[in-house]
Amino acid sequence: MKGYPKIPRANWFAIRERFKSKPPGEVTASYLASVLSINLPSAKNLISPLKALGLIGEDNRPTDLAFDWRHDDTYSEACHRMLDATYPQELRDLFSQPDSSPQAVATWFSRHTRGGDAASKANAAMYLLLLEADLSKKELTKVRKPSAAEQRPAGLKAAVPKFTPPGKSVRQATNSKPVVNHPTDLEAAEVAQQPKGGFSPKLHVDIQIHISPDSSAEQIDKIFESMAKHLPLKG
Repeated sequence: MKGYPKIPRANWFAIRERFKSKPPGEVTASYLASVLSINLPSAKNLISPLKALGLIGEDNRPTDLAFDWRHDDTYSEACHRMLDATYPQELRDLFSQPDSSPQAVATWFSRHTRGGDAASKANAAMYLLLLEADLSKKELTKVRKPSAAEQRPAGLKAAVPKFTPPGKSVRQATNSKPVVNHPTDLEAAEVAQQPKGGFSPKLHVDIQIHISPDSSAEQIDKIFESMAKHLPLKG
């Protein structure tokens, strides 16, 4: 079964940008590994597709087609020359537009190469990239920036906010980091006794009574009698 070239989209444009900057005298696996920041075995796998597309010759030197490919004004023409030279008329007749279904194209490759799903999708992506022949869409190859969680060094856990029991306030410091007031032993016990599944709100009232030193014993007794009457205390 005939094989077809596969070059990831990001690698395709990265190699082209390096060719634009300075065409290499020879395209080796070591050269590609340095350009793409990949290992040598992966770089070696790109030599054959570059030859199959006619971008480098058997001597690994860039061809005339490669020089047309690297120039913006002849890029589209070079892509169509690669299409005509590499893919059969049947495929080009069936899928002649860049917006052709990737799945349908992959199915064609799977049927004709008897390759697996991943290989067929890679073949289809390469074919559609050449059919697209549009430099304005190369921005699609931008690499997604890793999230903050992915950038965090291994073993470093994300900050977890401290538990704040009901009735305690959280003061925001000037550096926007929360400062948590720790509960007393009594408050912690109250929290532990609360039913699972949610908090039970409670009201806590502090009353201060100032008694004059000149008050008589009778006056002090009447004060406490009044408190017992109007503010019954739980025993």
